[in-house]
Amino acid sequence: MADYQHLPQDDYEGDHAPRTGTSFPRNLKKALSKRSNVVLLATAAVAILAASTFWLGSSNEWSHHPTHFETVGISAERFQYGLDKCEQIHRKDKHTYPGAETRTFNPRFVNGTKPTLFKNGFIFDGVNEAIKGDVLVDQGVVVKMGESVEVPEDAVVVDLKGHILTPGIVDMHSHLGVFSMPILDATNDFNEMTDPLVPFARSIDGFNPSDVARERAVSGGITSILVLPGSSNLMGGEAYAFKLRLPDTLSTEDMLIEYGNKDKWRYMKMACGENPKNRYGHQARMPSTRLGEGWLFRERFSKATTLKRAQDDWCAAAGALPKYGRHRLAAPFPEELQYESLVGLLRGDVRLNVHCYETHDIEAMVDHSNEFEFEIKAFHHALDAYRVPDILKRAYNNVPMVATFAAKFGYKKEAFQASVLSPKILVDAGIAVAMKSDHPIVDSQHLIYQAAMAHHYGLTELQALASVTSVPAKALGLEHRIGKIAVGMDADLVIWEKHPLSLGAHPLQVYIDGIAQIKNVDPEDWSEQGEPLKFEESPELVVPKAKDACSANSKDAVFTGIKKIIREEGEEVSAKGELVVVVRNGQVVCSGLCRQYSNKDVAVYDLGGEGVVVPSLLSVGTKFLGLLEIPPEQRTGDGALNLQPVVINAADGLKFGGHHMDEAYKAGVLVGVTAPFSQHVVQGVSVAFSTGAEDALSGKNAVLKEQVALHVRIGQESKSTLFPTISSQIHFLRSSLYKGLSNVFNTDDVFAQAARGSLPLVIEVYNRDEIIRVVQIKAELEKQGAHIRLVLLGATEAWTVADYLAKENVSVILQPYHCTPNQWTAQRCLPGAPLTKETGLSALHKAGVQVGLSAFEFEDLRQMSWFAGWARSDLGLTEKEAVGLVSWNLAKIVGLSKGAVEAAGVVIFNGSPFEFGPKVAAIVGGGKPGIECNPRAF
Repeated sequence: MADYQHLPQDDYEGDHAPRTGTSFPRNLKKALSKRSNVVLLATAAVAILAASTFWLGSSNEWSHHPTHFETVGISAERFQYGLDKCEQIHRKDKHTYPGAETRTFNPRFVNGTKPTLFKNGFIFDGVNEAIKGDVLVDQGVVVKMGESVEVPEDAVVVDLKGHILTPGIVDMHSHLGVFSMPILDATNDFNEMTDPLVPFARSIDGFNPSDVARERAVSGGITSILVLPGSSNLMGGEAYAFKLRLPDTLSTEDMLIEYGNKDKWRYMKMACGENPKNRYGHQARMPSTRLGEGWLFRERFSKATTLKRAQDDWCAAAGALPKYGRHRLAAPFPEELQYESLVGLLRGDVRLNVHCYETHDIEAMVDHSNEFEFEIKAFHHALDAYRVPDILKRAYNNVPMVATFAAKFGYKKEAFQASVLSPKILVDAGIAVAMKSDHPIVDSQHLIYQAAMAHHYGLTELQALASVTSVPAKALGLEHRIGKIAVGMDADLVIWEKHPLSLGAHPLQVYIDGIAQIKNVDPEDWSEQGEPLKFEESPELVVPKAKDACSANSKDAVFTGIKKIIREEGEEVSAKGELVVVVRNGQVVCSGLCRQYSNKDVAVYDLGGEGVVVPSLLSVGTKFLGLLEIPPEQRTGDGALNLQPVVINAADGLKFGGHHMDEAYKAGVLVGVTAPFSQHVVQGVSVAFSTGAEDALSGKNAVLKEQVALHVRIGQESKSTLFPTISSQIHFLRSSLYKGLSNVFNTDDVFAQAARGSLPLVIEVYNRDEIIRVVQIKAELEKQGAHIRLVLLGATEAWTVADYLAKENVSVILQPYHCTPNQWTAQRCLPGAPLTKETGLSALHKAGVQVGLSAFEFEDLRQMSWFAGWARSDLGLTEKEAVGLVSWNLAKIVGLSKGAVEAAGVVIFNGSPFEFGPKVAAIVGGGKPGIECNPRAF
């Protein structure tokens, strides 16, 4: 900031009378007298002393002046620039928009786009209950709504056939375009990690309109996104709001929501907590602690505040100059580019989004907002915010909303105490909640799934739909254009194949600015739909008052009102819900009609005719389950082997009673199969265990099998100093198997066991050509007498060689179920409807490959029955086939004994486990000695 020059010139007390001295103009004196800050008064005094009056015309133009002055001060152009800046920053009508109903034209409208009438649909407008009617769009906006809307002559008519129409989804936290798929160093532009304070960095400068993730996001119904910088920095920079319609120009400017608006909202990203302090602490730089974070925030806000005050003083001084003559200040309007966006935040022109998780981080940021008087529009992630809604309400001049996930937890300390009840708790406390993707952390193609889970966990239907439409639109300050269906709103619309909060729902077509986005879609092919699905709560477990409450100490009970029991050998069904499950001494002794058992003196629990019983669900290969509680914190468990490719046993590092095991158990995942983790090719030998066991001594079912399978990993993630190339990894695998095959005397050699078939060989591999190569090695060895039970884990591109895998008797565990093209070597990822008819799972299933689904991240453990239901919806599977994908198929693939799944325990749901709504009502087994009722596996 430039200092004001000290000019020895007269100033003026009045409008006309010249006088000597340094008195202030009266109007400025009055303004300054209201300030208590002496420093500000002194600064303004210096500024006024610097005011210069000088003659630029003939002497008779200034005949009333007794003297002429030297030409001193800034140029007329620079002075006018300063005056213009003063007018701009102090305008009272900034960001005031006319009501949406007055809008008849979208500045993003593409000439030649015909009007479109959407008729015969159910309309969720983003705020209210669904209504049946029509919607007419023209000039890129909604122009009419209601029943039997008249069709313009040139309009395209889309018969919705009873399908649901919603506003386009608004994703207010995305890194799409700045963290492009596939992920490469060359396309990683979302964190400027050279300094923790870069509020001047702008995401638009790195935004790539050609990111392949754009099409996937649109196919999930997303029409608008806020592209934020990452969270490695305290002040990460400016964010920008884009529409996802790709213009012919490929221009990022043309993709801005407020294209053509010179008064558009600005956005900023900041972050607190683990990410910044870990990033810079490892570099021995500040911040390495939250203490350092707090200081850096305050120091930078203080500097921005000083600049803001200097600007205000300059404007006050300029405005106080006499109206006659040519008076100018000696110093230009104070500016500094690196502080410009922060000053904009202090003036209310920039909407601040803050990445914060824990309660004390949230409170620290709220304190900063009050100290320096800036608004926080949203806390992002904020998985701990549900614990401190009152602290959120203390923020300066505004109650921040929360943009969060529905179910993520446990991946770092900040996320460890997350609750799926968080959205409901916050909304009930008066805090607005939005679901967001943090793409590519959550694939934005399935953002609606986050809203659907939030509905399952307690948000109402309208609250859940609003969490991805009207709520984030309001948080962006764009509620006059996006997030709702109403006259005058942008024509961003989504037509859904079924209720958007149903499991596996996907769009049939997406419109942005009134233009259809998904290619090769013919509305004539759509089926007729009836009334929208009405979500109802599943019946709660009824506990007779005369009996003890069901708990782990209860070992005898009868569960009635069951309509379906699903086993590997078949299903048992009773339309009237007459089936029962009888438990004696903590074991299921009968399931079915069981008329030979008496209910006398035994607690009876009625599931209201809706109960469904399934065997234990499994998770195979979920990294760190039972080994490491918080992956970034090596102190919380076994750790990760990264020194040499030795073979270790996961059983030696197994820890029972952890948070993730408990969550898996509550969700019905009673059996886990976990391998050690290594940065090299060899991972180690996996162990099978009961997730509900207290410790390894908790009966015979705590550790189900000490050595399950040999796990290795091929690919980019296994490149290291020992194995810097894929070819070196495959060479090591081949040579180890050949040595094992020839080692007939050492039965403890796990590669010998893998070569001879006594241990399955599980290879984590994603690329098609690498898959083909390891299968060829299997075939080579089997010609030499080997018998390899090969299992592919991950296997994104396995579908491309599905017939080959079936022929070679190779099993596949897809992890995750829904792939993303994150890796350069695994881009052949089928996204599914509406972009492709097939998924990786459907292609493998049709080819006859033995296949299973497993949890990729910790939150997936809670969702295994939903993955089965999603697969059932995608493939048209029977319920038995769906359960097999997450249960006995996995047991067979990794060689657990026949019947091991049912012996591990049973899971009783109070409704269909393949839909949202029903919950786990009771668990028998899973490592616990008795019955666990109402674990509420949220």
